[in-house]
Amino acid sequence: MEQLVDLAVTELLGKVAQLRSEGCRLVQIMCSMVGQDYELTYNFDKDGALTNLRLAVPAGNSVPSITKEFLYAFIWENEIHDLFGLQFTEMVPEFDYHGKFFHLEQAAPWNPGAQVVVPKGLGIDASVKAEGGAKNA
Repeated sequence: MEQLVDLAVTELLGKVAQLRSEGCRLVQIMCSMVGQDYELTYNFDKDGALTNLRLAVPAGNSVPSITKEFLYAFIWENEIHDLFGLQFTEMVPEFDYHGKFFHLEQAAPWNPGAQVVVPKGLGIDASVKAEGGAKNA
């Protein structure tokens, strides 16, 4: 059984808290671009039944972090931030990489229109290599 629930961003935290209290586990968070806007899908599972929460997020807006309910969401939230440029607010501070989860040659490579600064520092080196195998400078 699978259920798709469209939510407003303002409804996200309440629904996630409800799913956690019902014993659901977070499976993954997916992001894609729909025009200039973001589409986020949060997948939850309980006993093989999936609940999918879908949010449409206009460009320039942010999304509240769900790390206070599911700490391990920090992996997807940091990944989405670095690859798409979408900002997450209120993330558990110790797990907010501030754009340094990946080392990228280009800020938000999966959303070239995003206004994101790529800081230097710790992170996973996922930089794109130029033709011939040498890393872009």
